[in-house]
Amino acid sequence: MLNTDPYNRITLRSAVTRACAILALGGVAAPGIAVAQATEEGASGGLEEVVVTARRRSEGLSRVPISVNALSAEQLLERSIRTDSDLQIAVPGLTIRQTQGNNSLTYSIRGQSADTFSGSPSAVIAYMNEVPLTISGASTFYDLDSIQVLKGPQGTLFGKNTTGGAVLYTSAKPTNELEGSVRVRSGNYDLLEVEGVLNVPIVDDTVLLRAAFNTLERDGYIDNILTGDELGELDRDSGRVSLTISPGERFQNDSVFAYSESGGTNTGASYTFSVYECGETNNGYALNCASSSLYGPFMDTVFGFEGAWAGYLAAHPEAYPEGLAAYVEEQKRLGYYKTQHPSSVEHDGEDWIFTNHTTFDLTDNMQIKNILGVSRAEMDTMQPQLGAPFLTIITGNVDTGRYGNEMEVESISDEIQLTGTAFEGDLDYIVGLYFQDDQADTLWPQTYFDLTPWAPPTTATNNFRITTETQAFYAQGTYNIERNTGIDLAFTAGFRWTVEDVTIEQLKQADAFGAADQDESFEEPSWELGVEWGITDELFTYVKGRSSFRSGGFNGSAPPVDAGATGGGNKFDVETVDDVEVGLKFRGVLAGMPTTFNVAAYKSWIEDVQRVEFPDPDGPGGLASIAVTANVPEMEVEGVELEASLAPTDWLELGVTGAYTDAEFTDGDVSLFGIDYTYSPVANTPEYSGSAYGKLTFMAGEAGDLSLRADLYAQSGFYFSNTADSIAPRTKLDSYELLNARLDWRGIFGTGLSAALWARNLTDEEYFVGGMALASSLGHNAAAVGEPRMYGLELAWEF
Repeated sequence: MLNTDPYNRITLRSAVTRACAILALGGVAAPGIAVAQATEEGASGGLEEVVVTARRRSEGLSRVPISVNALSAEQLLERSIRTDSDLQIAVPGLTIRQTQGNNSLTYSIRGQSADTFSGSPSAVIAYMNEVPLTISGASTFYDLDSIQVLKGPQGTLFGKNTTGGAVLYTSAKPTNELEGSVRVRSGNYDLLEVEGVLNVPIVDDTVLLRAAFNTLERDGYIDNILTGDELGELDRDSGRVSLTISPGERFQNDSVFAYSESGGTNTGASYTFSVYECGETNNGYALNCASSSLYGPFMDTVFGFEGAWAGYLAAHPEAYPEGLAAYVEEQKRLGYYKTQHPSSVEHDGEDWIFTNHTTFDLTDNMQIKNILGVSRAEMDTMQPQLGAPFLTIITGNVDTGRYGNEMEVESISDEIQLTGTAFEGDLDYIVGLYFQDDQADTLWPQTYFDLTPWAPPTTATNNFRITTETQAFYAQGTYNIERNTGIDLAFTAGFRWTVEDVTIEQLKQADAFGAADQDESFEEPSWELGVEWGITDELFTYVKGRSSFRSGGFNGSAPPVDAGATGGGNKFDVETVDDVEVGLKFRGVLAGMPTTFNVAAYKSWIEDVQRVEFPDPDGPGGLASIAVTANVPEMEVEGVELEASLAPTDWLELGVTGAYTDAEFTDGDVSLFGIDYTYSPVANTPEYSGSAYGKLTFMAGEAGDLSLRADLYAQSGFYFSNTADSIAPRTKLDSYELLNARLDWRGIFGTGLSAALWARNLTDEEYFVGGMALASSLGHNAAAVGEPRMYGLELAWEF
């Protein structure tokens, strides 16, 4: 059951704090590094180093001066990490937000994210083979080489400026072996997933081909007792083809084409979480009570005659007779996995991406590389945004007959890099140019407040195109003085200049169609300075300072008024971030045990923070509302992140991850339409999160490898509104814990067969993973529930 007792929440917080303290003192280490048996005397602790590309070159994780988590293909498999939403269990400080459901995800790192309906560029950008992905749809992981999660501002090296971090997906490359695999998973909720890989060397060491596919079906786990639908159904089909051409030692061309289509239903914010009644205040702020007054006995007063509410119920027999405010308790009685959303929840998506890497070694110490990316994605989706049997809001316009939020994004990018070494290898450098053209068409049809027979519903449609053109130049170098001084000490300096031109155009069907196009240009620098010191072969430390930004732009759901949010317009300004990070990494042997330990402490200062709000021009309780993106003056985030593992014996591996994140608006006062708002606390940022795991190897040899792994993840509660202290109270989600396990039998009796039993959320914990705060516009809030217990059997054959 969900843990709602205050004492137990304090216990969770204390447990995570104590675990962090024990790890910091004891020095155990990072699950991002695989533990292997020493094969020779004096081997470096018997540890297999994971190679990462956080600085656009291959380096060992234990010597990279940045907080980065890396997961190899093997680690993804043994932890049963199959989708984006699984990542936060393995990566401390990463939160995967679900605001509008399981098919629409947003990454949050160190308090940095992007609000729904904000129009802001993402604070954390995902890349596939170094090409930025342009849409935040959920995906299925298959045939990946690795996933890397970089934390903090990424401005001087990566394609797009980000203030929170980057997630790097790298697909498996073709090899010079004829090989392949087939994997089948089945489980509860009628899960059936099949994936396959075939690798063919067409011309030995010269032309290599790899093809992979994945198909997935699963029933939903939330029952809509009003319509009979199941929310959370999955139906995804994906395929990928990779071709490597290497006619000589100095030249290589890698091309990858991937296609995916998805269907099913959205979970959405289907749990009615809180509703405000007229007269309620919070810290001196009057709360919006539009929904409760219109959908309840108070309707008689609103319309000015007795019997209005009775007449509404007669026309809408599915409505809850006690009204929307009372439905909050009814939702608790129904539980997490039942809803009464009065509309469709269908989801359809299709996307493809082409990436091409061309590398040429100009000399033994200099290489030129070109990275081309072309992608297109489209999505048509109906989102539950409340879950109660009242039509307060649906994603459809009943007047025009258009239903579903639609998005179509096209992007082309190109990056040219020159990398190399100089001064007898003392200097590593990279110089690059980056270009991207991105066009996003968005259609948001909406219907509010169906009050028939007494009043027709209010409808609105936003339909707009935002075009972003990006040009950037960057350079970064690291100089090591060890050759001349004997001290493994290096200095890093990086700089980037970015120009982004943003244009918004109102399209047909938009309420604002005919308004003049708007455009703005933003030019900003990014920089990095750092020092790194290899104290010993096992111990490494670093300190760095960085600065980056998110471009300003336009909120397409706001009126096309040439003004910022304060003036009721659709414009918002650049967000900037400066941070300092200090890290310590250890990889070696402690007390005879292979051990690794990574810890990073940081502090960030963010100005003009981009946050969405839904102000009501008519004041609290009015029926008119819009979405605007405000620049909140100041925010600070500080915290500590660690990951650790050790191998006490050759049959036991233990590990822990942890993150402490203290995020606050140091100046959160904003005025919209003459009404003062206070932003606090920072949403979607649990203060404490972490996991612990253990892996037992029962046997290894001719019969195969039999192992059992269990992971326990826990996080403290968090808010899903940035204005919970003022206009959006009762928007805090409780803490929760999840237990996952996998029993694996590899290489059964020396064959290519493997089998596994797996389970996620083994204790069937009931919990929330996000929410939709519509407090200021409609006077209600809804939450998104997490998945119940999932379990199944997996069979695989490798050849």
